[in-house]
Amino acid sequence: MKAVFSAFGQFIRAIWEDAMLAGCLFMPFVMALVFRYGVPALEGVLFSSFGVANALTPYYVLFDLGLSFMTPLMLCFSGVMVVLEELDDGTASYLMVTPLRRAGYLASRIVILTAISVVYDVALLALFSLSGMGFWLNLICALCNALVSVSVAMMVVGFARNKVEGMALIKLSGFFILGYFAAYFLTPPLAHVAGVLPEYWLALMVRDGNLLLALPAVAVALVWIALLFRRFNRRVMG
Repeated sequence: MKAVFSAFGQFIRAIWEDAMLAGCLFMPFVMALVFRYGVPALEGVLFSSFGVANALTPYYVLFDLGLSFMTPLMLCFSGVMVVLEELDDGTASYLMVTPLRRAGYLASRIVILTAISVVYDVALLALFSLSGMGFWLNLICALCNALVSVSVAMMVVGFARNKVEGMALIKLSGFFILGYFAAYFLTPPLAHVAGVLPEYWLALMVRDGNLLLALPAVAVALVWIALLFRRFNRRVMG
């Protein structure tokens, strides 16, 4: 375990030495501030300018869900860029034949960062939620979105040949967030097409206050991970 935490420390230093990647660690906090204070201010402007009251209030929960999704994704982006560089320069192969081994390498690059993203996510929504989302809904969303970030990391590592392609794939992974909008703006049966996205079930869970909808959300997220694992494993093992 000491080797894993030591490798994780080296991993964080690599992120910190890149200004863009280091900025990604703070971006969720910036987004939380913008949503918490900027959105109500914008709503005030809409009321004073056009006489439209509470124009954005019904959609506060979507801002909260968006923050819950983006927090682990931003940490995933910063981490996966380092992993791609380590795969390209051979650092990853070297680390996996040291006492760290493959399991330790993956734990130091994915597992710990994913766990941190859950805590970060829960804390941000607890402090800055617009909709007043309850703790259990907040925690479930954070856990499920962390799993989604793992599937995104696997997709990027499995298919990107370099950091440029990795950045493009991270951007494309934003399609997961469409599940939120499908739940709120589409009606069945068309809305159910978005059931292949975990965020669709999370949005339904929050909208209806039904914690049981966490089950299909987590199940779908795990299916994504299972589908991408073989490609990811092939790339990591060389």
